[in-house]
Amino acid sequence: MKLGGLVLVLAAALVALSALPSTAAARDYDCADFNNQAEAEEYLLPGDPYNLDGDNDGIACEDLPCPCSSTPGEGGGGEEQPTAPPPPPPYHLKMSTARSLARAAARKFTRRNPKVSVSSLGACRRRGERRIDCLATARGESSSSRTTCRLRIRVTAVDRHPKAALAFSNCRTTRFARSAARPSRS
Repeated sequence: MKLGGLVLVLAAALVALSALPSTAAARDYDCADFNNQAEAEEYLLPGDPYNLDGDNDGIACEDLPCPCSSTPGEGGGGEEQPTAPPPPPPYHLKMSTARSLARAAARKFTRRNPKVSVSSLGACRRRGERRIDCLATARGESSSSRTTCRLRIRVTAVDRHPKAALAFSNCRTTRFARSAARPSRS
């Protein structure tokens, strides 16, 4: 029977606690109790137990001076905060853009190197969303030699701006053997 007595004591304690006044009834707040509208907003509870929102628009003590609450839709007044634009979609480097930039980089190499005069773009291969590697060849010939350069041009997009850079170059020069002048036939 000890368990039954314990249950009776707990039930009596619960009845005594329920007889105490609620916190809303213990202290009644009015708009005059607050310095500004933002302070009154903190006491605006669901069901408005303190009657701080007289016109039921979700804003407590609208006649008080600001600072005002800036959370509209949650019992706050004030102006709506501008929403940030959505982030841009991930950047995808286009193959045509990469080829164009690689072709320009190969021409730049040709202009700077006096041993070559022509360049041609070969195959391009995607290495990622924002990286494409292209192969190119530059050639030049003089009266005594022929130069051939193999180029690897890396095109990458940094902050949505594609740029080409020479990643590798290997040039080979072949010298011609001097041949004796042949007599001309008359």
